[in-house]
Amino acid sequence: MGRKGIFDWIIDGLAYLGGILLGCAVVIKFCDIILRYFFNKPLTWDIEITEYILFAVAFFGAAWLLKVGGHVRIDVLDTMLSERGRTYLHLLHSAVGALVSIILSLMSFVAAAYSYRDGLKVVKIYTIGKYYFLLIISLGFFLLLVEFVRQFATGIRTLRNQSIEKGGE
Repeated sequence: MGRKGIFDWIIDGLAYLGGILLGCAVVIKFCDIILRYFFNKPLTWDIEITEYILFAVAFFGAAWLLKVGGHVRIDVLDTMLSERGRTYLHLLHSAVGALVSIILSLMSFVAAAYSYRDGLKVVKIYTIGKYYFLLIISLGFFLLLVEFVRQFATGIRTLRNQSIEKGGE
């Protein structure tokens, strides 16, 4: 395992936090089941809290999942391409991912600012500022942006190394 930078620590930490939150959601649902069926006293807030947890887990873990290559991938095209072709495809994938991520990160951040300014709330059992959710979205896509840029840079280095190896033969 190579040296880890601050960004790696951040996305690893958020992935661990996501795992802990997911464990908390399981415990909450377990407690609700026990209370509901054995004591006829269901939790009134468990569904809402679980929804919030699942929402956060998706955005906290997305960049880490991209880093470890865990996202859904259709590899039909990959298998038909040469190594250099796969590198170009990976570069295209990273560039498009970065473009989408920067747009969504900025738009959700702007929406969070407007939401905060206007005092918008999500009203269910609990009343929570909508900007909290939008900031989680913005953070998730910002971290994805950084990881896509890192992968793009890795792809460029790979192309250079392939060119050097090809030229040295």
